[in-house]
Amino acid sequence: MPHIDYPVNSAESLPPGSLPPLRQAVSRTDRVREALRQAILEGALPPGKALVERELAEMYGVSKTPVREALKQLHSTGLVEINAYQGVSVRRPDNLLVQELYAARCAAEPEAVRLGAVRLGATAHAAARQALQDATTLIGSGETRGLGIANRRFHRELYSACGNSFLCGFLDQLQDLTAFVAGLGWRLRATWEEEAAEHAAILEAMEQGDGPLVERLTRAHIEKARQTISRALGDGR
Repeated sequence: MPHIDYPVNSAESLPPGSLPPLRQAVSRTDRVREALRQAILEGALPPGKALVERELAEMYGVSKTPVREALKQLHSTGLVEINAYQGVSVRRPDNLLVQELYAARCAAEPEAVRLGAVRLGATAHAAARQALQDATTLIGSGETRGLGIANRRFHRELYSACGNSFLCGFLDQLQDLTAFVAGLGWRLRATWEEEAAEHAAILEAMEQGDGPLVERLTRAHIEKARQTISRALGDGR
């Protein structure tokens, strides 16, 4: 086969960055998954609620296939349970889930925010502050259905500052389940204002670039949340 020299600087060459990035199409599965995800996180679909493919397909005006795929994806996040005999339902959190979930967060998140504070130093974190403000506004208005999502945004802005894709990927996998469990805990015992004050202290330490302090505050915040939710679910640990 003859060697071919492709032109590098010809008039037909495209300079780097001249092409726009491809936009990922939003499929029916994506739309169904996001609608169900939001309904679960906001409490519109409570724990134990049966998720029947046929009913959901009729509700969203799609076939059962995208519904089935959406439920599989939600199962991978831990938000739904699949039982061979009873079908699919919204997960019922128990204390074992709470203990394991918060232990996993405690093992990774304090270190991630510490690394972020050290990496960026003393600097403003506008997106985290905006998430904190959004949460405060929701608390003040009494409309707390979206509070879990706002709080997850806050936490993600801080731990993603570490720049470590492995740590961020691991913690991202826990995001939805954490918001779900926290939302259930709040419905049993409202601790929004206490957590908002803890978030404010964590953000202040982060913006000061104080790695050790932000690590301690984050660890204490996660551990306190674990204990509060455990008590709300009926376990004194």
